[in-house]
Amino acid sequence: MIMINQESRVLRVLQVGMTRNLGGIETYLIEQFRHLDKNKIDYDFVNITGEYSICYEDEILASGSKIFKVVSRHKNPLLHYWQWFNILLQNKGVYDVIVLNTNSLEYVFPLVLGKVFGIPVRVIHSHNSGFENKQGLARRLLVGMNKKLLAWSANLRFACSQFAGKWMFQDNPYHVIYNAIDIHKYDANSIDREETREALGLHTELTLLHVGRFSYQKNHSFLLDIFKEVHAIQPNSVLLLVGDTTEESEFLTEVKRKIKDYGLENSVRLLGRRDDVNKIMQAADVLVMPSFFEGLTVVGIEAQASDLPLLLSDTVTKELGLLPSTQFILLEAGPTVWAEAVLNSKQHNRQSRYEELKVAGYDIENETECVEKLLLDAHQELA
Repeated sequence: MIMINQESRVLRVLQVGMTRNLGGIETYLIEQFRHLDKNKIDYDFVNITGEYSICYEDEILASGSKIFKVVSRHKNPLLHYWQWFNILLQNKGVYDVIVLNTNSLEYVFPLVLGKVFGIPVRVIHSHNSGFENKQGLARRLLVGMNKKLLAWSANLRFACSQFAGKWMFQDNPYHVIYNAIDIHKYDANSIDREETREALGLHTELTLLHVGRFSYQKNHSFLLDIFKEVHAIQPNSVLLLVGDTTEESEFLTEVKRKIKDYGLENSVRLLGRRDDVNKIMQAADVLVMPSFFEGLTVVGIEAQASDLPLLLSDTVTKELGLLPSTQFILLEAGPTVWAEAVLNSKQHNRQSRYEELKVAGYDIENETECVEKLLLDAHQELA
């Protein structure tokens, strides 16, 4: 009787894209990782800014998965590429799939190297719909070259929305993989609301919330313009900003300066990076996201799962509009129009939105099964 090694049937996947910044890609990856059928498929990770620990590092290592580290290509490009080469050389034949989760086409090297080392399934996953940096000649040339490299190296394409897929892949075929979440974790909960508001010292009539890193994309400067207008009409209002503040950046510096210039030091709270965003959403009254662009923001899905009124810029894909309380507003309309929308946000008895989000495709268990099937089928076809 021939004994079959169960371990040999587990699809080994190398995931690239988890960083130290708790953002949409990190949330997507960890939620999916937690719901994998480990008898069929398992993930290891590459930390491409190895000077820092990635989000959820302890949890990943405790589960038995590996995290490989390479130095940031911005700090030492030669060492970065050499470390990548060594990782795939030392693990040649180990991985069945490599997945590059990315916001742009400025970096596709892992997929190129994956093809060189014979990894059968090579996936590019688009998580955005715009460029963070200005696209000068050098960047346009880089992206143009990388599109050719991607056509040669990637054999499976994912996108977080139709909008993000069209932006990155144009007319090439792709699968939409929604940024699904554990919906029940965000169910409206009046007890969590009161406890969190008490813990945060919120005794205000109106609490605005924004969740996101301090960057050009998130448009914090305009957000503060909006809140200035809101605060002038309703002085007993507070703006909560959730996002990493451990390292100063030009955008964080600008936020702090503007808070001071507007005299809002007592009304805008920088909460830093938080792992209880689900509870903070319970405490808030409206989430405001005037982003210049988004792929399909996880924060927007989480807000709607919390039945929290959501205001988005019209540059964000309408695929995100799952509930009647979600509004899309022109950035060009100006802060006064946005402030009016904030003040007019419907105050309603929040309730579970599980069924609506599940039907729309945002249940993590269903979406993880979908990803597993796509990867297993691709491996069977391409290996």
